[in-house]
Amino acid sequence: MKRILIKEAGGIDAVQLDNHANSATLCTGQLRIKVKAVSLNYRDLLVINGKLGPISPEGQVLCSDAAGEVVELADDVQEFKLGDRISLSFIPQWFSGEFTSARAPASRGYPLAGVLSEELIVHYSEALKFPAHLSYEEAACLPCAGVTAWHALCGVAPLYPGMTVLTQGGGGVSVFCLQFAKLFGARVIALSSSEERCAQLRELGADEIINYRQHPDWVVKVKELTDGVGVDLAVDLGGAGTVNQSVAALKKGGRLALVGLLDGWPQTIDGLFASRIDVTPVTVGSRHDFELMNRAISFHKLKPVIDRIFPFDDINLALRYLESGKQFGKIVINV
Repeated sequence: MKRILIKEAGGIDAVQLDNHANSATLCTGQLRIKVKAVSLNYRDLLVINGKLGPISPEGQVLCSDAAGEVVELADDVQEFKLGDRISLSFIPQWFSGEFTSARAPASRGYPLAGVLSEELIVHYSEALKFPAHLSYEEAACLPCAGVTAWHALCGVAPLYPGMTVLTQGGGGVSVFCLQFAKLFGARVIALSSSEERCAQLRELGADEIINYRQHPDWVVKVKELTDGVGVDLAVDLGGAGTVNQSVAALKKGGRLALVGLLDGWPQTIDGLFASRIDVTPVTVGSRHDFELMNRAISFHKLKPVIDRIFPFDDINLALRYLESGKQFGKIVINV
């Protein structure tokens, strides 16, 4: 069985192919999954660069998001059958409710073993049947980026038709936020850095686009587009580099969803108290969030946006493409 791992933090050059015997007998409640597709997340770059913590001497199998087929199941498993098409929860022990370290201690890809492997053995409670209209490649996009976007939009407070949502960029989470916000009947103002990306966002349904290279003080444009009121919800991925403008772009009593923190955790947030906004740090989401999201995706026949699909053996090329930040939507590995 082939799998992709690192044995020490060293960036993309440390990523290696490994052959591993996986003939273990299933224990109570377990499934054997033939992995069909895996999607990449920015978090995977943090893992290989040692930003999330030390790497075990046994090695760390990469990635958190997979879709596959059930090829064997323990005798006591009633929820699934052979041939079922499933995706896996990002945080296996977080079933519902609020996130706490005690109830949701670990996530796939780090510190738990990742999913970039030809085969996995998992407990059935980690698996969810994905919407029937999706391919394996599309379903592999859901566990982290999809659930994160869903939780950011409506996991804490309802998103009502007519509300205005501010999104940033064209990465996996932001594109899902745009798609889901339109399902709710919301107005979307999207930030991007190039005319090509702006055109892609508009084609996907964004109501207003702001090129933040041309308008570095983009909050001024946001206020103009909302008649000086501000947006109801800002989904912030930049962290320290963008959060103060995101706060300024919100209406009084609006909500800030802190997601990616790509530029690090903000030390201070200007105007936080005076604006009376709610701040939601988003740690992906629970199994319940995943189930609700799948229902919406199934009903609306929504399809995740995939930029490129790479073969299993081209993982290094895929990671370098992810590192470039040029993708629109998700990057997927065909296993």
